[in-house]
Amino acid sequence: MATSPFHINIDSKRYPTSDDDQQAASLLRLADRDPKTYDLFLITKHGIEEHIRDAQIVNLKDGDRFVTRQKVRFTIDGEAYTSFDDDQEAAALLRLAGVDPAGYDLARIIPTGGSETFRDAGVVKIKDGDEFVTAKHVGGVA
Repeated sequence: MATSPFHINIDSKRYPTSDDDQQAASLLRLADRDPKTYDLFLITKHGIEEHIRDAQIVNLKDGDRFVTRQKVRFTIDGEAYTSFDDDQEAAALLRLAGVDPAGYDLARIIPTGGSETFRDAGVVKIKDGDEFVTAKHVGGVA
């Protein structure tokens, strides 16, 4: 346990602490995040996010940076998926569902009716509970 206070950053907000070894769940609560809903990631010196399990002890250093992420749950053609990445290319989501992006588009089912279609390179912002379907390209013959 450290004797003098130091600071860590969680979601770009600075927090003072004197305890240099804490569980990830404790750090989530410090940032007012529910560990049942959010996960903690350490941002390395190279900018890579490393996932930390809730019960894992984190040895803290002054200036450590963390981000919190909420898993988004969604379906594609009725199959359930989860991800921490809430914005992905439509082509990546199609491949996740085992579908060739060259022959299919991705469509989000809008709860009030209708759908929103995404082309392969389009980035899809995923919201928790989204429902997607794959749709075969329809086109004429040249």
